[in-house]
Amino acid sequence: MLDGLEHERPLRYLFLEVTRRCNLACAYCGSSCSPADASHELTMAEWRDLVRQVASDFNPRRVMVAVTGGEPLLREGVFDLFRELRRNGFPYGMVSNGRLLDDAAARELVRAGMGSISLSMDATPELNDKLRGKGCTLAVGKAIGALRKAGYRGKLEIITTVTRPVIPLLPQVRRMVAEARVPLWRLGMVMPIGRAAARPDLVPGPDEVRTVLEFIRGCRADGLLPSPEFCEEGYLGDRYEHHVRPFLAQCRAGITTGGILRDGSIGACPELGTAFVQGHVSRDRFRDVWYERYGIFRDRSWARTGACTDCDSWDRCRGGALHLRDRPGAEFLRCLYLMLEETKAAKKKSAPKRGAATKPRRPASGKRRAAPQPEAPR
Repeated sequence: MLDGLEHERPLRYLFLEVTRRCNLACAYCGSSCSPADASHELTMAEWRDLVRQVASDFNPRRVMVAVTGGEPLLREGVFDLFRELRRNGFPYGMVSNGRLLDDAAARELVRAGMGSISLSMDATPELNDKLRGKGCTLAVGKAIGALRKAGYRGKLEIITTVTRPVIPLLPQVRRMVAEARVPLWRLGMVMPIGRAAARPDLVPGPDEVRTVLEFIRGCRADGLLPSPEFCEEGYLGDRYEHHVRPFLAQCRAGITTGGILRDGSIGACPELGTAFVQGHVSRDRFRDVWYERYGIFRDRSWARTGACTDCDSWDRCRGGALHLRDRPGAEFLRCLYLMLEETKAAKKKSAPKRGAATKPRRPASGKRRAAPQPEAPR
């Protein structure tokens, strides 16, 4: 819960966005990463200096560091950064698409003491490769094999970004993850930001959101592995909170979570826009920014506008995921709780009135119609 944390400000999670270059250009990428992104990046020496600085200002053993991109393994000297994190006592991990995680890279990661690796895989091979790039599914399989061969013993998970065509395939994806012997599987609904903002055909609607959550809820109750976990986005209501993930979702950007972007801007979550930037490492010490700024994150009263104004779940939600607002005070791009309430209202409206006949009619031929088949992914 966020109560009290706004005042305590305990740094528990730190993003280091070392690059936005990526060897893929996924159709829905929220950060619009691409292979040709030539924007300014801190030098690796500057990143190592920052690691030492943060370690001197905070207890490194209590701060989980996530090295992100783009694709982190594209960044020259990134293994030196990993070793620096280990030398300074940080638990750390990264998110990767797996394409560069070969035998040599896996051995380096094990030697550098990486404790957490998340590999991105969305769907069965044909669709996954269509959404993310040719050969992506094969790359994830090879990366898992390379990590096992190198003796990796840390946390390993598959992350699935759920787009509309992925939804009917989720049972098959679960089987794939199980066959790969990866026990952890995290699902997140694609967000209408970045490239996905221009692809409404990929963004699930209210009924589809409910379908995904019901799938996760059922899987977490059946006792089988992998037991999927829904991402941190947004309050979901009593039916799903603590059933699709083991915690209450409240956006902790700027409260327990900080971030340093590729160019040295100091913010929180890398998916937040520039309007949420709080400083820059060239003129500010991260510790000073963390303790003296971040007011827009710790006082969320500005977010109680629009649909949030009279919401009965404000105290549990606190305005949802901040990366779904372009800037402080902007309209919310999506509220999963309201989407679920919309499906509940529609279901109630379409339910037969008490006393009305509920027996389904048969077609004139006397034969029952076949159940409609799900539409094939495009």
